[in-house]
Amino acid sequence: MFKFSENSTYNMPAHFGGTEGPPRPAPYHDVTSISIFYETDGEALAQYIPEAFQLTEPVISIQCAFSRGIDWMNGGSYSLISIQVPVAYVHGRERMDGYYALVIWENKATPIISGREQSGMPKTFANIEDYHQVGDRVFTNASYEGRTFLEIDFQKTAKMNAEELSLFNQKYGKVNWFGWRYIPNIGRSGAALSHATVFPQEAPCTAGWRGNGTVRWQALTPEQHPTQAHIIRALSQLPIRAYRDCAMTLGSLILRNDTARQLP
Repeated sequence: MFKFSENSTYNMPAHFGGTEGPPRPAPYHDVTSISIFYETDGEALAQYIPEAFQLTEPVISIQCAFSRGIDWMNGGSYSLISIQVPVAYVHGRERMDGYYALVIWENKATPIISGREQSGMPKTFANIEDYHQVGDRVFTNASYEGRTFLEIDFQKTAKMNAEELSLFNQKYGKVNWFGWRYIPNIGRSGAALSHATVFPQEAPCTAGWRGNGTVRWQALTPEQHPTQAHIIRALSQLPIRAYRDCAMTLGSLILRNDTARQLP
């Protein structure tokens, strides 16, 4: 009969076996990212952030990452669009700054499953168009069954010089991603598991461009998107007051599964 081992890591269905040893860092060798930041209403934004965190700025960060050369996928690829906000986690004398992920859309099931179960990241599915580049304009979109709910547009204005790239890496090269791992009870309301998580990542850039970014939300109805309409509508209703710190970068990524952990 199958027996679980405390020295292995499993994903469902677990009875076919797991990976021996603790989680290991996950390198992504080729990552193209578009990052767009915009200011919004802090009071409206705070209603979506668990009480364990403190909002440090009323800013929404949207990151589109097109990743290739992923070791744990045997050189495979996938794309994501993450919506996150700058927060601090304070527990006693411990304080960590980073970004709380409100939702992460990905276009493949495998990274969604592992990220949700193992790290508490709020991952779900969307069709994500590979980025198009026409001259200095770069754009993409996310959709569900043919209905686009998010359009992202970036216009390059200047390539980062060595000093600018170094400053960008100092600010964003090592980041704590925070999430909330929630698993509901079976057959009744409430949670079987509910706690904050931290999932560090390292994202060194080798080239980058400053520019102007814009996002356009299209709220879908429950009939059009029965499982995510409330998420898209909530984000679309947060006002865009001013854009700032928009960039496109080339580089790599290391997901630090080995230092990810549950927070008290």
